[in-house]
Amino acid sequence: MTESSEPVDAPPPGYALNAAYTPYQSYGYPYAYPAMPPMPLPNGMAVAGMVLGIVAVATSLFYIGGVIGIVGLVFSIIALRAISRREAGGRGMAVAGLVTSIVAILISAAEIVLIVWFVHTATNCVRYDDGTNSAQFNQCIQQGIPGS
Repeated sequence: MTESSEPVDAPPPGYALNAAYTPYQSYGYPYAYPAMPPMPLPNGMAVAGMVLGIVAVATSLFYIGGVIGIVGLVFSIIALRAISRREAGGRGMAVAGLVTSIVAILISAAEIVLIVWFVHTATNCVRYDDGTNSAQFNQCIQQGIPGS
């Protein structure tokens, strides 16, 4: 082998040396990216509001669903206020609790209105039910309750 006067890392003749290239350069990122900030934990009120909203919808055909829905609504509103101040995470859970609580309250309210209306109609017609005026009783029920 003959020794050459050119350095070992020199480019072949006719090619220019790249100034940005160094023989010991790594081919990864030149520096580490900063770590992402950790996601905030979900707000406990948001979780409670969502769970109470789901339970309220499931029990809304019973009268307790409306009461549970009101509690879930309050928890969800408190959670949304805390999330808007960036104190915690869990916005999706808080919104789900808000929606399910409102649905449960509306179902319970509609049920109560229907029951009150039916009882009112039936008690107004009971005055005709003395055993002798069954035709008037039936007419009152048919006029008071559509479709009967």
